[in-house]
Amino acid sequence: MVNMVVFEVNEVTLYKMGVGWLSSRATCDAKEVLFPVLVKNQDDFLKTFHVEIEGEAMLSSIAFDTDSSKGIEIDQDGNALASILNLLSGSKVKIGELEGKLVGYQYVESENGKENMIVLLMTGDLGIHPIPADTIKYILPIEEYFIKNLGDQIDLLSKSKKENVKNIKISFTEEGKNVVNVSYLTELPAWLSSYRIYAIDEKNVMFELWSLVTNNSQQDWIDAKIHLITGLPISFRYDVSSPWLIDRPYIERPKQTGISVMTPETSYEMRDERPAPAPAAAPKRGLARMKKSMAEGVGFAADEDMDDLYEYEPSAEEAAEIVDTTESVSFSLKQLVTIKKGESAFLLLHSKQLPKETINIYNKFQHVTHPFKAIEVENLTGYGWEAGPVTIYEKGNYAGEAMLDKVPKEEKQIIPYLVEQDISIKQIENSTTKKVGISLSDHYYVETYLNETIYELEIDNKGDEEKTIICEVPKLYGYKIDKKKFKLETKETANYFRSKIVVDAKTTKKVKIPTLRKTSESVSIASISDEYLDDLLKLETITEKQIQVLKKIKQMRKDKNQINEQINSEQANLGRIDQEYQRITQSINVLTSEGDEGKMRAKYVERMNNLFETMEKKRKLVEDLQHKLSTVDDEIYGLLDNL
Repeated sequence: MVNMVVFEVNEVTLYKMGVGWLSSRATCDAKEVLFPVLVKNQDDFLKTFHVEIEGEAMLSSIAFDTDSSKGIEIDQDGNALASILNLLSGSKVKIGELEGKLVGYQYVESENGKENMIVLLMTGDLGIHPIPADTIKYILPIEEYFIKNLGDQIDLLSKSKKENVKNIKISFTEEGKNVVNVSYLTELPAWLSSYRIYAIDEKNVMFELWSLVTNNSQQDWIDAKIHLITGLPISFRYDVSSPWLIDRPYIERPKQTGISVMTPETSYEMRDERPAPAPAAAPKRGLARMKKSMAEGVGFAADEDMDDLYEYEPSAEEAAEIVDTTESVSFSLKQLVTIKKGESAFLLLHSKQLPKETINIYNKFQHVTHPFKAIEVENLTGYGWEAGPVTIYEKGNYAGEAMLDKVPKEEKQIIPYLVEQDISIKQIENSTTKKVGISLSDHYYVETYLNETIYELEIDNKGDEEKTIICEVPKLYGYKIDKKKFKLETKETANYFRSKIVVDAKTTKKVKIPTLRKTSESVSIASISDEYLDDLLKLETITEKQIQVLKKIKQMRKDKNQINEQINSEQANLGRIDQEYQRITQSINVLTSEGDEGKMRAKYVERMNNLFETMEKKRKLVEDLQHKLSTVDDEIYGLLDNL
């Protein structure tokens, strides 16, 4: 007999990645109990469940219904009768006064074009009786097997239509009073971090870490132990509940005897399906309870002392036990918590007094004319802070809020939360570039440039107090602060230079933040102009050997220029001679070989031959000059190798 007992959730462990470890407890004296699980969480339960029994009995089995046993299916048109007829086909049934075996059904088109179902029944005399379905009042199964099968299938169909919960049957080896603990992994909303910072005085704040926990399971959590873990264990969905049907190779029977059959070699790569281990047990837990003055949100008065502002019962720092490892932080609430299904709750995890510094931080891209008021706090809580919203309170009143990024322990964090309108800032940028040097490097001369960007800030403090302002200016690629010109404290972030500037009350202060970088351009010495070559010869860092080499190169460059001029001149002459050669050739083509034309033609032929010889000589001269030019280039590069 299955014992219907109620399992109560007594322990909940939540992670930051959408899963939780639920532990439920019940007392039973039967040999079997039912444990309800949402169908969507069934696979997670089956691959991760852990059952502990306090008593004499031992765990025997975990059983559950599989959808594959459900033989009855409603077709796409919702025709339930057709589905039942398919299930009873071939069995003995009684329809009205007739009794026989159900053959099946078919659709017949009527005169008006409508299709009507006809049920076919074969009686004992082998007669086939067509029975219009719309005249059938009932169909009565007669054979016991089909009666039971139909009942089982209707029950399964009914279950699939009900609430999306499946009962897992847990069986024990024997009856007797046992306390059963069932734990398993399930999908639950990730818990969220939320922070509060209360200003105590000019140098201290009270830091609070809150968590938002949501119960969307099918059970209430009544007086449950709560653990909140920042870690991200690997978790995944896996189909455990549906049957794993392996396709087998089909072997045909031999056509004749005496011939052996060769079967294909088949291997199956079986996956390891051992249940994942339960998360490590978290430390003991509890819930902080603030006294009435805080729970009702009483405001802070300026003259209230600290004992009146922050009263906890027990103390806030003891609201949860905290264990920090390299992988995660575990918060275990010390008091039991009740969160009913469909509800969310805020839980106070930790509170600690931290030192602070009030500053103003200015970034032109965040606000053009005003800085943000901010506090700088150091994470001395002993654990890393997760990302989440943080709200700032001053004198008991809301002052502003911000988004807190992850903050490792013992690191400082600036938290801007309010536009400081008592301070106005104007920022302009001026950029210049100038050449600051020339040098030799192998075959190249290198020009060095100094790029300077100066950020000019005019800060007007209209307030009655001295203000400290962190001014952020863009950190352009390759730029550094010019420390020779700027002596104020400056830190670098990934994108900004942060300079700390103090401005007296009722004072306007002008500040220049100079940033600079050096860049260089290299050009082959073989291709530079004579003017650049002369500049190189004037360098103070040049050696005597380099001077001699550069002078030789300069002379050879002159020789190159002369050769180029000669080549250009000879090529121009070749062009003119070729034009005359073409003109004479055309004249010869129109003159005959007789009389005066014959004499004129002979002169043209002689002139043409002379021009051809002259062109050949000049072509040879140009080739020699080009070869000489190439030789000079090789000599120049050879000299460059000696620099």
